[in-house]
Order: sequence, then structure tokens, then C-alpha cells
Amino acid sequence: PTPEKKIAMVNNKALVLAVLMVATATAWSPPTLAGFKPAQCTQATCGPRAQLASPQIAKPKVDVGQTTMNPSTSPGAPKTKSPKPKLHKKTQDDEAPMYKVILLGDPEYEQAHVVTQITKVIPSVNKEEATRCYVEAQMMGTSIIITVTEEHAEHYVQQLKRQQIYAKMEKDGKG
Repeated sequence: PTPEKKIAMVNNKALVLAVLMVATATAWSPPTLAGFKPAQCTQATCGPRAQLASPQIAKPKVDVGQTTMNPSTSPGAPKTKSPKPKLHKKTQDDEAPMYKVILLGDPEYEQAHVVTQITKVIPSVNKEEATRCYVEAQMMGTSIIITVTEEHAEHYVQQLKRQQIYAKMEKDGKG
């Protein structure tokens, strides 16, 4: 800053300081809250015992021994049992999209090898189902082996491919 600006800044600071000195020299006092009364603190309300005491428990609005009227058990109501709905726990499989594992037909396949490997790789498929899938795939070109979650379908397709059995997975159109 130029010397003129420095002098102006010093003069401004001096002016502010002078105003503050005048304000404190006069009978200035902080504002008060009209009608405010501080709470009376006694040994019972503010003492160490009051601070350590447990809070008071609210009293119930109903007597403990009193019976209450439930609309379904009112005196004039018929006493019939309503069937309780069976709750079905939702599992991950209920919400996960399902995928079909599809066997692809190939004239080079040997039936015994394909059937054996399908039953080994996919434990829920028995020998008869595996044989049906093999015959259908050879005649029609493809056959659905099983419908499972995406993770299982990927696993089954990879494991079958390791055994030189070609399969693919497709998203199931249901749901």
C-alpha cells in the first residue's frame, strides 16, 4: 500500500478505537431480559444426590390388575377362530432372476460320458433326466437341463465345458 493508504488505515483504526472508548466510558450496560427469574437451586434439586438419583418412572394410565376390552373379545362377539395365514419366508432365490442351463446337441458326444458328467456336475439331476436331456439335445439341437439362479447356471455351464460338453445359459422368461 501507498503511504497515503497506510495513513488512512491508521486513522480508521484510531476512529474505531475512539468510538469504543467513548462507549465504555458512558453508562452502557448489557441488555437485560425483562421478567427473567433464574431457577432456584436447592440441595434437593441440584445437589450431588439429585444428580445421581434415577429418573422417576411414569405411572401407567391403566391399573396393573385391570382387564382391558379387546374388540375381538368383547362380550357379545362370536368366538370363532380365524385361520392364521401361513407366512412364507422370502429367500434370495425368490427374488433372484432365474436362468436356464441348456445342453447343446453335438454328434461327437458319447451318451455315457454326457449322462455321467451331467449327474456329477449338477447333483439335483438324476440319470434318467440326464439321459432324456441328451436324447432331446441330439434330436432337437438343445435341451433344458435345469433352471437355477445366475450364479449356479454360470458354474454349471463352466463345469460342463471343462468336460467337453457344451451348454449355454439363458434368462428364464418367467417372473
